[in-house]
Amino acid sequence: MKLGQVFQAVEAWRNLAALKMKPQMAYQILKYVRLVLAEYEIAEKQRVALIHELTETRDGEDARIETGTPEFAEYIRRFSEVMETECDLAKCEIALSQVMASIAEGEKLSMAELEALEPFFAE
Repeated sequence: MKLGQVFQAVEAWRNLAALKMKPQMAYQILKYVRLVLAEYEIAEKQRVALIHELTETRDGEDARIETGTPEFAEYIRRFSEVMETECDLAKCEIALSQVMASIAEGEKLSMAELEALEPFFAE
């Protein structure tokens, strides 16, 4: 799995974790979300470090890269490389269909969220 998949799906994971579901499934999802968030943090730290490097600022200082600048083009190029990095996150051992069956009535995810989550599950 690529780090970019994790980075792009983190909001869907947070939304899934907020849904009411059977306790045992909720616990399994909680454990896996912790793994997802650990991988996300790796990418986020690299993203922030890259912005500081390109803007010649230090950690804790405000840093911003304006679109259309050479720095922005370099940021996109280098961060895209980070997103293409393979990560160590294994697929969740449960099927997405099992998770969906465990979710309480009235709770739902969007089709975009399901699409983002699907590659993480065994099926």
